[in-house]
Amino acid sequence: MNFAFIKRNYHITTFILLYLSLLFGFYNNENTTFGPKIDFEHALKQVKSFDENFIYTFLNYDKIESPTRISPLFILVIFIFKKMFINIDLVRFILLNILILNQFLFYKCLKEIFHKKFKIDKKILFLISCVILISPSFRSNIIWPESAMLGLLFFLFSLYFFLKNLNKPSKFNIFFNIFFLAIASYIRPSFCVFSIFYFYKYLTNNITQKFIIQIILVNLLLAFPAVYYFFFLDINFIKFSAGDLDFNIFNKISIISSIIFFHMLPLIFYKKNFLYLKFKSKDIILVVLLIFVSIFCALNFNYDLDRAGGGIFLHISKFFFNNYFFFFFLITIFLYVIFKFSYYEKIQNSIIFLLLFILTPQYHIFHKYYDPLVLIICFTILDLGIKKDFFNNKINIFFLFGFYVSYYLISWINYYYIKF
Repeated sequence: MNFAFIKRNYHITTFILLYLSLLFGFYNNENTTFGPKIDFEHALKQVKSFDENFIYTFLNYDKIESPTRISPLFILVIFIFKKMFINIDLVRFILLNILILNQFLFYKCLKEIFHKKFKIDKKILFLISCVILISPSFRSNIIWPESAMLGLLFFLFSLYFFLKNLNKPSKFNIFFNIFFLAIASYIRPSFCVFSIFYFYKYLTNNITQKFIIQIILVNLLLAFPAVYYFFFLDINFIKFSAGDLDFNIFNKISIISSIIFFHMLPLIFYKKNFLYLKFKSKDIILVVLLIFVSIFCALNFNYDLDRAGGGIFLHISKFFFNNYFFFFFLITIFLYVIFKFSYYEKIQNSIIFLLLFILTPQYHIFHKYYDPLVLIICFTILDLGIKKDFFNNKINIFFLFGFYVSYYLISWINYYYIKF
């Protein structure tokens, strides 16, 4: 009888097991992606500065000892929680449980699309949303709370109201879509790029000119504190910590395309997508152009792996071949997949891919900037032609979970034994 109950509630069982694994990871200070623990400990230095002199630190955030590129709003969240709960491990534990809500909001977004449109079983959608709890980047960055995951939480709130508005248009949904994106952007400034996508969708959605002006005014109003803080008070904290802004577009194209490709892999092998990506004679011109782009990227590539980041494919190339030639060879494949997927919904998909490329203006490019963001986007606003047959075929679900379990195990082995 108990087995039948577990089988019937497989989605809840999966969540409980993954939650328990996170508690185990918290107890053992899991840090399989290396950086989160260091980043959190560095953030505590800014928390200490706020504790010693709040006003001075806030108004001189770019000049304090141990400056950081992390938004002061995220530091203030830790500061407030530390004031309330004293013990820093208790703060971490509370934030971990708050950040787990990313999974629930992902489920709510999936339900808005696939349950309402295709009547997909809510249990399956809940199960799919649980996959982010396996992601090593997500796990490490909620065990050692990081601004990317708190920003993602509010981005998911924003995304939920956007999707809800598609099903049931209302000013209420649009306002909360904009409001939560603003909060996400204050916590993690890179999320502000998605305002371009939202504005495009509202502009092409038969909304009156008067309401478009209202949307612009609301955005300007919400952005004013940031503009004032950054430009008028001249507190330029963006340039610090994880490297200054980097304008080598060849580094960006190469590494970001590899990371996007990696996190799209579970969906590339979805039969419909696999057949669509299959090379056809009409693709020859595209492939030739991408080969030239790849050559330019290789000739102008100067990313230093010793400064961390770079993505899994770059590290594999360096580890196994002690050079980047294997990585350079793959760039054409990365770009081919991205360009082909852009054709599904040309303007919408192209905008989203472009935003993913400009999401990271700094030198360092880490997986955590795109994990689990890319997967969430692939199931929600990036049109990859995912239909009812994807969910009806258990192989697709097993492959999705198998991919992330493998990703986690590789990260775990790398952290404890290989360290590449």
